[in-house]
Amino acid sequence: MIKSRLGFISTIAALLAAQYLFAAPARAAAPTGCSTSMQWVQEGSNYYYGRGNLQCTGGRYTVKLLCRNQQTGVGYVVYGGAAVNAPATVSTTCNTGNTVEGVFAMEDPRPVGVLTGCTPWAEWISSGSNYYYGRGRVQCDTGRYKVYIQCRNIQTGQGYIVTGAAVDAPNTATTSCNSGNQAESVFAAADPRPSGMSGCATWREWVHQSGHSYFGRGSAQCASGRYMVRLSCRNLQTGATYTTDSAAIYAPNTATTTCYVGNVVDALQAIAQ
Repeated sequence: MIKSRLGFISTIAALLAAQYLFAAPARAAAPTGCSTSMQWVQEGSNYYYGRGNLQCTGGRYTVKLLCRNQQTGVGYVVYGGAAVNAPATVSTTCNTGNTVEGVFAMEDPRPVGVLTGCTPWAEWISSGSNYYYGRGRVQCDTGRYKVYIQCRNIQTGQGYIVTGAAVDAPNTATTSCNSGNQAESVFAAADPRPSGMSGCATWREWVHQSGHSYFGRGSAQCASGRYMVRLSCRNLQTGATYTTDSAAIYAPNTATTTCYVGNVVDALQAIAQ
């Protein structure tokens, strides 16, 4: 009787395991070893780089293009057709006459609950007869996110961060610098903020002294965490280099420090604290 019951239990366990395997197949591997290319699209006697191609050595994927309308300066994302397994090539095309600025692989199926496949870009803003790259946009394949722009006032040399509203993938998050100011870098920051340091932007600023301006100040701002900014400074007269650290602060405050008088910032980074 005991052996019979044990055999019955083993049979049920095997059936459950088989059912689980049938219902939840192993997730396909993320794409690896990917190479991209762009090619002309012909329309009558006109040619434009409007097609993007993707091939990976492993995984399952579709293709995503960052396209731009050269007349308006507007950028946008286009996804390719059906997903393919490596090493097949997948292609798609921008809107008529628009050009490809980037080709990216998107994992299929899309991951859940994480921020992946983020594509940032800057756009023109028209102000009268003038145009400037003052708008920043970002689009991700998965997750929830905000767009962060590191902007600069070209007249004063001052840098700062502007944050947009949060959106869910695959929507595009958009925001702009102050009027006339330039977007120097654009990136995505996860929403809500992660617990550790993330989403950090760094920039240099002018220091004004006796009618002269030099890039002697460095700043960092992160979307989350506690951090400081570390500058690598250089004395232009002697060539000597050294580092200097700011005080540690919490996001989203800006960490700032300055090289010695007349010295310039060669490099800078945000350091977790």
